[in-house]
Order: sequence, then structure tokens, then C-alpha cells
Amino acid sequence: MSLRSAAFASALACAAAAGAHAASGVVFNDENGNGVLDPSEDAVPSVEVSNGVDITRTDANGVYRLPERPGSQVFVIKPRGWRLPADGSNIPRTHVAAGQFPTFPLRKSPEPDSLRALVLTDPQPSSEAEVGYLSRGLVEGLGRKPVAAFGVTLGDIVYDRPDLFGAVNTALGRIGIPWYSLPGNHDLRLGTPDEAAAVAPFEAVYGPSTYAFHAGPALFVALDDVRPLGGPRYIGGLTDDQFQFLGNLLGGTPSSEWVVLMMHIPTFSPDPSGTEGFREKDRLRLFALLAGRRRVLILSGHTHYQRHVLHGAGDGWAGPEPLHEYNVAAACGGFWGGPPDKDGIPPGTMWDGTPPGYAVVGFSGDKASLEYFPARLPADHQIALHVPESVAPGQGYVSFYANVFNGHDGWTVEARVDDRAWNPIRRVLGWDPAYATAYLAQDAGSRPAAGKRLPDPAVCYHLWRGALPADLSPGRHVVHVRATDPSGRTFSAEQPLDVVAR
Repeated sequence: MSLRSAAFASALACAAAAGAHAASGVVFNDENGNGVLDPSEDAVPSVEVSNGVDITRTDANGVYRLPERPGSQVFVIKPRGWRLPADGSNIPRTHVAAGQFPTFPLRKSPEPDSLRALVLTDPQPSSEAEVGYLSRGLVEGLGRKPVAAFGVTLGDIVYDRPDLFGAVNTALGRIGIPWYSLPGNHDLRLGTPDEAAAVAPFEAVYGPSTYAFHAGPALFVALDDVRPLGGPRYIGGLTDDQFQFLGNLLGGTPSSEWVVLMMHIPTFSPDPSGTEGFREKDRLRLFALLAGRRRVLILSGHTHYQRHVLHGAGDGWAGPEPLHEYNVAAACGGFWGGPPDKDGIPPGTMWDGTPPGYAVVGFSGDKASLEYFPARLPADHQIALHVPESVAPGQGYVSFYANVFNGHDGWTVEARVDDRAWNPIRRVLGWDPAYATAYLAQDAGSRPAAGKRLPDPAVCYHLWRGALPADLSPGRHVVHVRATDPSGRTFSAEQPLDVVAR
């Protein structure tokens, strides 16, 4: 009996023995890439397959059997060293449509311990024109950026326009790497508290909204964490099914493997007021489930600013080291706001002064790196300086500010004037001065500025403040700032300053 016949016969026998409440299928090595299990192709044993809650592994014949869950989709959890077939937009086929025999083709694809992944969040176009901004302003610039094994969008793929999913997929597909997605609140059909009805537009295009895959040294888990409350309301949180799925997944994952949770709504409070954006009870349950694992990273979006949060005991995290959550800046920035430039693309600066862009998450050995790249600026443009154009001689208590886009408390930020000694400057919470200036300028003219308005300023969590020396002589001086990240990479910026007698 050929492998194909044996595998199908075994799968069908499993299904018959289990009755109508089982799902069975085959995972195989699709050597010729035709998506069909040919007689010469081998089964792939020990591959995880899930129905969204339960997880099983294929046997020696590549066969799996799962309890059938009404309304759920069966999907394969890509193992390390393999790749999934993808459609014309490079979206991996993780699942099968209802009613189809659930076979899963895989193709061998070596994956080293060192891996890089592109991370976007909130491209959020509300029109074809804004899809064009994404394509021309971000996708076209990726040719000069670091190569990555795959990419992911952390939700808000569109802005309440599911009819634009295809256009966004086409744009991102041109990057040329497998591209995963998970839903944000603007990708759902809000207006109903029914979870399945709300997420249906997303799942009709992308498949399961909660899933996982292994890549390099890490397990990546996509969790739809938008809980509809009826009407336009929603809150961040996870369902019992998701907790069961994650628990089953972690139970079969070695403690040495990185676990990367990808969500739309961050687990922390999105603003200094402490407003609950993610249900506290769910955060505590999630952190308890992750307890004991040392290599954990959370990626989130939604806020349209950039922030690193190191969760500790006060947040319910009991690990020996802080749990790092990277809340990535939006690809659309401040909702594609601001006067368009010479290319017709708005600056989209975010309300914390961060330019729109994307992140690159890297793994090398037991270390993870988190880089941020502004979409339409040089890769090394990582600091925006605000320095007075001029000050009077002998004037004290004059501040300057450095917005270090990817900065957090683990960074060292120093400054000096001219060739004086370097001195550390302090991180502060406040508005980015340059963004606040651009925002207020919108209200100063007799006519509205072209394009969408820039949103109201918000607290910047990566802003450093220094003070100018009061003993500067009249003439031209230069303020220098350098910022060093936890891995030792250093970025710099400088800006001139004139000391002018009154």
C-alpha cells in the first residue's frame, strides 16, 4: 500500500472509530510543492495540530485525530525547520476550510538559531489612498532594511473596512516573506457581543484568529485579545478556550524555547490615568500560566505610540526577571495625519513624537533584540532632538529634550555641548516638544491645514531631558546626544545652538 493510501486509510479509520465527533487528517512532506499527498511523499510525524483548544501530534503515519469542536477550524502548528504553503500574498495556509479533508502539506526549510522577524501594527487604512501610503511609504522602503524570516501584523489591519483586507495583503505580500496577521478592534464587526460573529470578517480571509507556529528558537502565539462588549465597545482580554489552548501548547514546549505572545491590545494600562484596557483578572491568569518560563516576550499594538513595559511583581508577574512587553509603534503613525509631503504621503507622526514604522525582533542564542525602524527615514535616525535655536549668555535652567524612539529604562542616554564631558540625562514623562509644536500650529492658521489633523499629544515614555550649561560663551555651539541600548548599540544626534547677547 502506498504511503498516501495508508495515511488516508488510517485517518478515515480513526474518524470512523470516533464517530461524528472527531476530526482526522494527515501532515506530509510536500516535496514537489503541489499541495497533494503523492505516493512518493513521506508523512511528517510528531507535528502539532489543534482545533483551537485541544492539541495533538501526528503519529508515525503523519495522521492526527482531534475532538471536533463546532464552529472551530482545524489548523497545523508549523514545526521548526518547515514552511507552510502560502497564497499569492504570502499568507501561510495554516488551516483548511470547513468540509475539506484536513491534510496539511509542509516543505522543509532550515531555520537557524538566529532569526529575525518584521513586526507591524495598525497600518489601519480607511481608504484606497491610505493603502497607497502604506505601500509607497513603508513597503517600498523595505528593500534597504534587514532581511527577515517572516512578518506579522498585530491587528488593525484596516480601519473598519474589511473590503480593504485584500489590498493590504497585496501590498504586504510584495515584501516577499511569509506574512501572518491577527485581528484588532477595527478588523472586527463590532455591534454585537457575539465573539464568532464579530471576528467572522477577519477569519473569512485569514483563518483562525488564535493560532501558533514555531520558527527558529521561538514559539510564536497569536492571540485575539479583543473582547466585544456590544455596540462599539470592547476590552482587552482572553477567553477560557484561549487559556486552555495556551496551557496545552506550553505543556508541550520545552522551557528552553522562547515564547512570543502576539496580541493587539496591550496588557498594561494604555495611559497614565490607569484606565483598564485589558482585564486585570485575565492578565493575572496569563502571567500565572507563563510563570516559571524565563524566555518570554509579549508584542502588542493598538496605542499608536511606542512603549516598553517591564512587568514585575506589582503587575502580577512572579518571574525572577521582568517580563518584557514591547508595545510597537503604529505603521500608520497618527492615523495618516499631518500635511502631505512632496510625495503626497502624510508624516503620520504619532502623538508621542515617534515617526511611523515597524519593529524587527531578533533572536541569537539566549538573547532577544528589539529594534525600531522609522519607515521613511534613515535606519540610524533613532533620536529626535529639541534644542532652543538661541539663548542669552548666562541664562540657566534652559532645557533640551531627546526623544529616543525605542528607549526605555534599560537604555543609557547622555549629552554634552561641544567637546565637553558626557553626562547622563534623565528620562521624564511629558509631551514631545516638537510634536506639540506641530500640533498647536494646526490651530494657528486662518484656514485648516491640508490632510488629516494630527491627534492630540500624549505622554511620551521615551523622552529624556537635559539642561544647557549657563556658562556658554556667545556664538555657535552644538548639543550632542548619544543613546546606548541594552545590547551596546549606540545612536547619536546633534543640533546647533546660538548663544546671542540681548
